[in-house]
Amino acid sequence: MSQEGFTDLRLNRGGNDANEGFWPSFTDIMTVVVMIFLISMVVLLVRNMELVNQLRATMEAERIAAELARATGEEKDTLSSALHRAEERVQQLQLEVMRLQDKGLRSETLIAEQLRAITGLTNQRDDLAQQAAQLVILRERLQADVEKRQAQLNAALQEVDSKQLQLSAAQRNISNLEESLEAMRTRYAESEEQIDQLQRTVTQQRQSLERASEQEQDIERRYLVLADDYDNLKLKYDQLVRPARTSAGRHLIEVRYSKRDGSYQIAWREGRTDSFQEISRTRLDQVLTRLSREKDNGLYVKVIFPENSGLSYNEAWEFTSHLHSNYDYYFKVESSSEDDGSDQP
Repeated sequence: MSQEGFTDLRLNRGGNDANEGFWPSFTDIMTVVVMIFLISMVVLLVRNMELVNQLRATMEAERIAAELARATGEEKDTLSSALHRAEERVQQLQLEVMRLQDKGLRSETLIAEQLRAITGLTNQRDDLAQQAAQLVILRERLQADVEKRQAQLNAALQEVDSKQLQLSAAQRNISNLEESLEAMRTRYAESEEQIDQLQRTVTQQRQSLERASEQEQDIERRYLVLADDYDNLKLKYDQLVRPARTSAGRHLIEVRYSKRDGSYQIAWREGRTDSFQEISRTRLDQVLTRLSREKDNGLYVKVIFPENSGLSYNEAWEFTSHLHSNYDYYFKVESSSEDDGSDQP
C-alpha cells in the first residue's frame, strides 16, 4: 500500500518510482510558465487597451483643440471686423462733430450779419419814418395852399361872372343911353381892361393850380412809394427781430426718443416734476394735439436724445421736425407766417 492507504497496482512499479520526482516537478514548472505567459498576455492586452483608449482620447482632444482653434480664429476675424467698423464709426462721428462745429461758426457769422442788417434796417426805418412825417406835413401844407388858391380862383370867377353880367346889362342899355355913350365906352374899355387883367389873373392862378396839382400828385406818388417801402421794411424788420424761442409762459412737454434693438422707444412727461412714461408715437400725436388745443399759451416741446440713443441723424431730425412743426408754439407760428407769405403776390 502506498502512503495514502491504497495498494499500487501499476506494472513496473519499481521503474516508475525512479521518475516520480521528475514529472510532477516538470508539470508544475510548465504550468507556472504557461500561467506566467497567460498573465503576461493578459497584462499586455489590458495595457494595449489602455493605450488604445489613451490614443483615442488624445485624437479626440486634438480634434477638439483644432475645432476650438478654428472657432477662435473666426471669432477673432469677427472682432477684427467689428473693431474696423467701430473705428470707421468714430471717424464718421468726428467728421460729424467737425461739420456741426463749422455749421455753428457759420450760424454765428450769419447771426452777426443779420444783427448788422437789423441795425441798418432799423436806422433806415427811422429815416423813412421821419421822411414820411415830413411828407405828411408838406402834403398838409400843399393841401392848405391848394384850398386857398381854389378859394381865390372861385372869387375871381365870381367877379368875372359879375362883370360879364354888368357888360350884358350895359350892352342892352346902349340904345336907351345914347347920351352917355362916351362914358359907357370909357367904362366899357375899363371893364375890358379889367376883364383882360382878370383873365390873365385867372390864367396864372389856373397855371399855379395845375402846378400845385401836379406837385400834389407827385407827392402822393412819392408818399405811396415810401409807404410801400415802409410796409416792406416793417415786414422784414418783424421777421428779423422775432423774439427768441423760450419756455417762459408756455406749457412744457419733454419727449425722450431713442432706438434699442431696432425698435424706437418714446417716453414723455408734462413739466419737470412728473416722471417719464412710455408711449407710442400715434398716442403721443393724439395727446399733443389735444394739449395744443387746450393750452391757450401754446406748447414748448423739448426733445431729448439720451447718450448712445442708437438713432441716426436723419431719424432724429425727422422726429424733432415733426413735433416742432405740428405742436411747438414757435415753429407753428413760423410755418403759418411762411404760408401767409407764400400766398402773397
